[in-house]
Amino acid sequence: MVTQNIVPDATSVLMSRAATGDLPDIIQVGGMQDSNTMQFMKEGHFLELTDMECLDNVVDQYKDAIKFKGKNYVVPISANFSGVFYNKDLFEEAGYEVPTTYDELISLAKDIQSKGETPFLFPDKDAWTLVQCWEDNIDGSARGDRKPVYMDIANGVTTFEDDPLFPETLQKVVDIRQYGQGDSLSLGYDQAISDFATGKSYMFMQGIWALPSIKKANPDMNIGMFSFPSNDGDTKVSMGIDVNLAISAKGENTEAAKQFVEFAASKDMVQLYVDNDYSIPCMKDVTPNIPDAQDIVDLVNEGKGVLQATALPKAVADERQNTIQKVIVPEGGEDINTFLSNLTKVFQENKDEFLELYGE
Repeated sequence: MVTQNIVPDATSVLMSRAATGDLPDIIQVGGMQDSNTMQFMKEGHFLELTDMECLDNVVDQYKDAIKFKGKNYVVPISANFSGVFYNKDLFEEAGYEVPTTYDELISLAKDIQSKGETPFLFPDKDAWTLVQCWEDNIDGSARGDRKPVYMDIANGVTTFEDDPLFPETLQKVVDIRQYGQGDSLSLGYDQAISDFATGKSYMFMQGIWALPSIKKANPDMNIGMFSFPSNDGDTKVSMGIDVNLAISAKGENTEAAKQFVEFAASKDMVQLYVDNDYSIPCMKDVTPNIPDAQDIVDLVNEGKGVLQATALPKAVADERQNTIQKVIVPEGGEDINTFLSNLTKVFQENKDEFLELYGE
């Protein structure tokens, strides 16, 4: 028998249980871009899984990205991606086309707003959505892989504020909010899902993980999705492993846990999962089935998908999450340069942790 436990704030619960050596036999964690996942592996909480047969079926371009110091401690099931959901019916009624450059997106937003309607919904009450908007939707689609710039910051070659893209993409986060619903810090993620599903905006910047909730709120909604457009139109798709399965290094049912993970990572089970989750499979011979985001799936198939597999030091990730809302406060907040300078300061204080993981 397999018992599944779903709890609020699962990461904090897992951290507490790890500290007492009481992790579940099988743990679902985020990808290698998640500082919490990396911390679990650094501290030796996960069993090495290098000899698991299912790892032979991992999509080739993901194989190196799921290793920690050359070994496997997680089995990837699905990958997510970020983009801009749009209401196809509203677009078609207004005669709008999907924008292919940033300037086209802003022109579109201005035109929608000039009609007294709402271009975007921004659920900035939940800070993680604001981080995701910057990191994956705007910066990730323009930059691609973040590891090179993180390495340069760790090695003192550049800083967050001196990098050519970070100030520009964070400024776009601020600028685009003038085309939102107003008072974005009072809107939460769940309410934004409901509002978008009921036609209160034309667009909604989120990850593909929001699609099941949108469709649940309005099964008849005609939805599309495009990757946030870059300045020149050479737009990438920022991706991350969404679901990894790990096994506790101190579990009492190791062999049974391995058997279950092999089962969960089988072709049929992964196909079943991604069909219901609307995500990209991490296993070979499994087909993504996401008609509402087919344009992005096509970009991934064309080689435009970039798998983010580099985690910031946890202190840096926490600093970003805890302070990014200050940047979008109209008055009395924090300017972009100060925010980025503080990130650099915290990164420099924790650079050894980063270089221990990723240094040559």
